[in-house]
Amino acid sequence: MKLHQNAKEMVLVQVDGLGLLLGEIRYNRQTETVLFALEKAAFFDLYFPCAVIYDQQQGPVVRPHIMTTVTSSSIRIQRSKVSCFVLEADLNTSLVEQYNILFDTLISRQVPPLHRGQITDPDDNPDKPQPPSGPRVVPLRDHKDKK
Repeated sequence: MKLHQNAKEMVLVQVDGLGLLLGEIRYNRQTETVLFALEKAAFFDLYFPCAVIYDQQQGPVVRPHIMTTVTSSSIRIQRSKVSCFVLEADLNTSLVEQYNILFDTLISRQVPPLHRGQITDPDDNPDKPQPPSGPRVVPLRDHKDKK
């Protein structure tokens, strides 16, 4: 049985050479905790890393990090390069909201415009061929007798 990453949590990390990064860390809830992934693991993956900067007029501002443009999934961070981290429960709500808006904007760009935000019912399109109705299991005896 292969273990999958089935839990995620937003985290703010200070990484040497990269600055403050806000992103999602994913981990397997059955075998580890978010603290284990951040404190004990040699490496961890940060999904959709965003830079957190401080603007004098706006306060803390979340912007996509340059690393976001070079990857389509995550960046792997070496634990020894992390100076400190803040878990999602302790984050400023404005940072979380800004991050979610950026993430939703990115996702909406990747989804084709035809399918964006549309859930269609198969009955809505009369031109679409309907799957054949009837039994899906074909008895082999009947098939053998036809030959």
